[in-house]
Parts: sequence; C-alpha cells; structure tokens
Amino acid sequence: MHLSRLLVGLASSRLRILLLGAPTTIKSPQASGPGQVITSKMDPDKAASAAASLEAAFHNCPRDGVKEKPPSEGPIDPEKASEPESPKENEALETMETGASNKSTAKQESRKANRKRGRRADGEQDAEKTKKKKKQTQRPNYFVSIPITNTQIRSAVTEVQEAVLEREPRLARAMIPVPTLHITLLVTHLAHQEQVDLAAAALTQAGPSLAELLGGAELALPFSGVAHFRNNVVFAALAPGPHTGALRSLAELLCGRFEERGLLEGDARGFEPHLTIMKLSRAPKLRSQGIKRVDPSFYSDYTSRFFGEQTVARLDLCSMLKKKQQDGYYHTETSLPLGGRRRSEPDEAELVRISKRLVDDAVSRAVQQYKQERLQNGGGPNAGQPPGNPDGDAAPKTRDANGAADSRK
Repeated sequence: MHLSRLLVGLASSRLRILLLGAPTTIKSPQASGPGQVITSKMDPDKAASAAASLEAAFHNCPRDGVKEKPPSEGPIDPEKASEPESPKENEALETMETGASNKSTAKQESRKANRKRGRRADGEQDAEKTKKKKKQTQRPNYFVSIPITNTQIRSAVTEVQEAVLEREPRLARAMIPVPTLHITLLVTHLAHQEQVDLAAAALTQAGPSLAELLGGAELALPFSGVAHFRNNVVFAALAPGPHTGALRSLAELLCGRFEERGLLEGDARGFEPHLTIMKLSRAPKLRSQGIKRVDPSFYSDYTSRFFGEQTVARLDLCSMLKKKQQDGYYHTETSLPLGGRRRSEPDEAELVRISKRLVDDAVSRAVQQYKQERLQNGGGPNAGQPPGNPDGDAAPKTRDANGAADSRK
C-alpha cells in the first residue's frame, strides 16, 4: 500500500510540473499536414485546475484491489510528493519494521534458549542415568551367611577340590578356601560405618521373627551331589526337602528387613541356596590361559556323593574386603544365634549323658595307667604278690585307681 501511494505521489508531482511550468507540445487536429504540431503555453489557472482534477482522479482510482483515501486539501509540494503522507505513517512503518525485527530476534533467542534448555535437560537426564547406573553397579562388599562348620562336609569339599586339581592344577586359585565355606543369604553394598551399624541392627532385630519362623526347632541342611552354574561355578547342591522352603523364607525375611532400612535393592526371588566349591571369577587370568570353563568330568565321581548335614546355628554379617579372622573365616561384624536350645544351656538328659561319658573316660584312663604300672613293676599281673593271697594287693591298687579317677573329675 505504501508503494502505491509513493507511485501516485510521484506521478502527480511530475504532472503538476508539466502543466504549470513547462511549455507543452500538443498535436493539433487543425494542422495542415501530418506530423505538424502547435506549441503553446497553457493558462496557469487552467493548468492548476487540470492538475488538481487529475490528481484527484489518481487518488480515487483503486490500485491493487485497495481503495485509497482522497488526498487532503491544499497544494501539494512537489519535493514532498515522493515521501510518505505523514511522519506518523513513517513512524508506524519504522515501528512495524522494528517490531518485526524484535520478534525475529525474540524467536531466535527463544530457539537458542530452548536448545540450551534441551541440552541442559539432556545433560541432567544423562547425569541422572549415570548416577543410577553407578548406583546399580556398585560392587557388593557385605553379605549375610550361614557358616559351614560340619567337619564331614568340609572333608568332602576338600576331596572334590583335590580331585579337580589332579586333572587341572591351574584351577588352584579358583578354589574356595575351606575355612570360608558358607551359604550366602543376601549380598549388599554398605557405603559407610553408619550403614554397617544399621545392617547389624537389622540382623539382630530380626531374631524373634526368625525364631518364630523356625518354630523353635533347628534347621538342618543336607548337601548331596555336585552341580554347576554354566560351568563357571561348581557347588555342592542342597538336597530337596522341606528345609529348602524354610531356608527361602528365612532369606526373604532378611531381605525385607534390609530393604526397609534402604540397605538392599531387589528381593530374594532369585535366591538359589548352594555351597560353592570353586568359581572361575576368583582367577580372571585363567581365561587368558584358555580356561573358560570347568570340565564336569573333573568331578564326575562326586555327582551323587552325600556331603553331610549342616545345622544352622547362627547367621553372620560378613565383610568381603576386611582382613579375615584368625580361623580363616570372613571378618564378622555381628552374629545372630539360631536354632533350639543354646549349647550353653543343656537340659537334664544331656547333662546325664555328659557326666556318664566323663566318668567312663576317667575310668578307662585309670585302668590303662594301672596296667602299665603293673607291667613296669613285675612284668605280670601276679608279680610281687605274697603266696596264698593273690588278690591281696588288688584291693589297695583298685582303691588307688578310684582315688585317681576322683581326682581327675
């Protein structure tokens, strides 16, 4: 629209100049010959009137489908005919251009801000993912276990390990030390001593619930046969029976107590009780030596072997990283006794059995000592006895033996 006004103003100013100031050459119909023209100067008043009429006609004529307003009354300055009609329109035009420019700049800044926010959001999401991943991949450093103290089971495990080492000596570093044999109930990562104390308290406070779960009875775990996990972990298998369900319930209860305190993520649904004998993860360099699995033929003679029965006497909260105890077992933060009566509080029948065994042992030792003394003194059972009284010395000796037995109690 502004361009149309500019063109109209320019045309009007040129027409006014032609009509008012310049001599006009027109073609006269009365000319005697073709091509002849008459040059005359138009009357100024008539020229001004004609220019005004033409200018009004130009303004009233629609251009590009837009009806323009008629020009304001008064003479038009030819020098200003090509400029906008008023300073307000010029200011409005500049304002519109400035607004468009500002809007474009604002859009660009908005896009940049959105990109920055997007990058920041992506960075925060990546950081959160990294943090979660790091938290998920924290290596366990503590575990709750049932220690294996049965000498029959320990001897059978030693026998299996020796049989495997005869076939492949390089597996020595993959063997589980016999003093550390245990059944793992749960593993966790405790970042500082405060969490260790919380875990110890959780285990201790679970005592009454575990005793109620077991009904005051002892939990015995029989192990029979050798199995494996993907030929990387070899273990003594837990024989099937009702004890398996009780052990799973025990593990689930402990996991729940640890989860309540934020010390464990997950549950015990993947719990698979077993007694590890060897595992390749203890010796990562074996893989570079070509040992990527434990050949089942190495322990095939023990696949149906009965290892023994372990009574669950206690649960231990153990550290994987701290120095082991003098007996070779893991460093134990705390222990929770389990089972029936404590061994420090035997019943009357057990006291009678213990007393009888002690008396029998004392009498047996006294008899052996008496026989050795008789042999050293005379070389025979009747040596040094007066005739006619073969048993004369027997009574005093017997009394001495009984006196010695009494003193040993």
